[in-house]
Amino acid sequence: MLSPCRLAVVALLALCGWMAASVSGHFSTTFDEIAHLAAGQSYWTRADFRLQPENGNFPQRWAALPLLASSPTLPPTNDPDWQKGDVWGVGFQYFYTLGNHPAAMLAAGRAMITLLGVALAAVVYAWSRSLFGRTGAFVSLVLAVFCPNLIAHAGLATSDLAAALAFVLALLTWWRLLHRVTVGRVLAAGGALGLLALAKFSCVLFAPVAVVLVIARLLRRAPLPVTLGRWHRWLRGPARMGAVTGGGGAALALAVIIIWAGYDFRFAMLAPDAAPGAAPAFSWDEVLMTVPRSSDFAMADGQPAPVAEIPRPGGLQAGVRFARDHRLLPEAWLYGLASVDLFSRQRLEYFAGEYRTTGWWEFFPTAFLLKTTLPALGLLLFAMFAPLWGPLAPRRRLAWRLTPLLVFLAVYWAFALASPLNIGHRHLLPTYPVLYILLGAVGWAAMRAPQGRRWLGTAVVLLLAWHMGESLRARPNYLAYFNELIGNPDNAHRYLVDSSLDWGQDLPGLKDWLSTHATGQKVFLSYFGSGDTMDEGIKATRVADNDFDRREPRLALPVMTGGVWCLSATMLHRTYTHVRGPWSADYEREYQRLVTWLHFVNTLPKGAPPTDTDGSPLPAGELQNRLVNLEHLRFGRLCVLLQLRKPDAVIGHSILIYRLNDADINLALGAPLNVLATAALKQGGR
Repeated sequence: MLSPCRLAVVALLALCGWMAASVSGHFSTTFDEIAHLAAGQSYWTRADFRLQPENGNFPQRWAALPLLASSPTLPPTNDPDWQKGDVWGVGFQYFYTLGNHPAAMLAAGRAMITLLGVALAAVVYAWSRSLFGRTGAFVSLVLAVFCPNLIAHAGLATSDLAAALAFVLALLTWWRLLHRVTVGRVLAAGGALGLLALAKFSCVLFAPVAVVLVIARLLRRAPLPVTLGRWHRWLRGPARMGAVTGGGGAALALAVIIIWAGYDFRFAMLAPDAAPGAAPAFSWDEVLMTVPRSSDFAMADGQPAPVAEIPRPGGLQAGVRFARDHRLLPEAWLYGLASVDLFSRQRLEYFAGEYRTTGWWEFFPTAFLLKTTLPALGLLLFAMFAPLWGPLAPRRRLAWRLTPLLVFLAVYWAFALASPLNIGHRHLLPTYPVLYILLGAVGWAAMRAPQGRRWLGTAVVLLLAWHMGESLRARPNYLAYFNELIGNPDNAHRYLVDSSLDWGQDLPGLKDWLSTHATGQKVFLSYFGSGDTMDEGIKATRVADNDFDRREPRLALPVMTGGVWCLSATMLHRTYTHVRGPWSADYEREYQRLVTWLHFVNTLPKGAPPTDTDGSPLPAGELQNRLVNLEHLRFGRLCVLLQLRKPDAVIGHSILIYRLNDADINLALGAPLNVLATAALKQGGR
């Protein structure tokens, strides 16, 4: 029979799984999920590792594991999307056009990640208990179980939660190996390192952590016990270096074997029976930066997509090339590592009203402050002073045992502050379980506080209750959680978009709202995500989201009129449209040129081929290009009006709804720019 303590732990872990799984049905696919599940099944059933190799082999395989029983249909191997390795095209077909059951597939994949979330909470409890006893462990467990960010990603079929679990396991097992070298600890460390290497390519951040911990352990003069079968020694001085090197090297060798196992012990990325012409999405020359990345994408003003500088190959690319040439690691793993570096170098991003290509050092600190519960932040302040409240000897021992946690946070945050990839708070996810383990210190300290400071225990309990209440208040919108520092969470889009807030999850909520509040009305939608409006039963005119609408290509300019306008927060700020960044003189100039051209085309006789205003024929594809650019420029002008206007409703904090009349649309599309800007300011309070 379980003791009350163990029963409470089991109940909290069960609650952790329920809180993540119970909200799954409220949301459509988030952006990456169709890619993860499609790629995962392709790994299992076709031994083809071209699809999304940059997002972790293990999470995709793990999430797709239950789908092997029902065996959903993948596109045929001669399909164009499959041939060119377009995981988004393959994923869309896999979910929405091949007769599979997207809701069941999504629920099964998400449930597998939920299991990893429960495992992560259990590891947090166990590690915290070893440091701070039962009371501290309960503090850590409650923080983890009710953390909106961990719950959000424990309910999604993506790689972020798996990476967080793998980082914690690698950190724990490596630290244990440095204090006692045994066969069991070598196997545990090697297994955890291999899991981390297959979970996400941010695994490279563990290398400096591991090195710092080795140095710290060798600087400490305590002997190192080594047990190999019946052979047992306590090593001192320089002899410890050999044991650490041997044990760490063996763990690393096991990790390499696990990486090979993740790719079926095969070097080639393509399956042995791959159809002729099959290739990865980008060539090796492109991911190694020896040639520019192929792209014909340009802004609506005709200028290339903005970049700060052309990425240049460095040490990582040289290492990948060497490992590929000598077949030291699977080709797909090396390709994924190089791809991550290429795509993270620079991309246009939005943060608090600004647009850049190389990020902000303030991005992650701001995201952390706004998306961590205030009581957790309060406990963090407590923890900074907690060691001062206990006896001196325990403080010294405890400080050493906290070393791996503190080193990991220092290294991870140093890289985060320098990272140019500022597209989501989720990239901080591995820091949360480590932080919550550390926060067990407040429970330990409260139990040891002097008689005059017993109020500390009460304060800790109240903060934990507040943290739990914050989590329950956020349900089911854990992904879009923001604390009270933001004010109204419906305003969160002014600071962060993309996966920090709006990952395409709220189509079901939009469908419910439209069914209740907009029956029979004209609906316009600009949606950021990989969900399918047709599958969700939403009938709307799509505007300026061509890159995310994978149904039939639009052959005509959508007619913009008054009606109910529904905009994903990421689209409102035009982060991924052809009119990225603030409205510029170049955009206005091109808009007026295309409007004049369209008026001219509309005067041509019916059936006459469209031409330029001087009567010259348009090159092949130019008509469609102009119509798409004009669509995005129109939408950009409308957003100038809407960005300062209060929405009439907000769905899940991520989709903003505006009721506009024809006069509003005419103002947005036809007024001189100065008049439009003035009108936008006047409407800011509406």
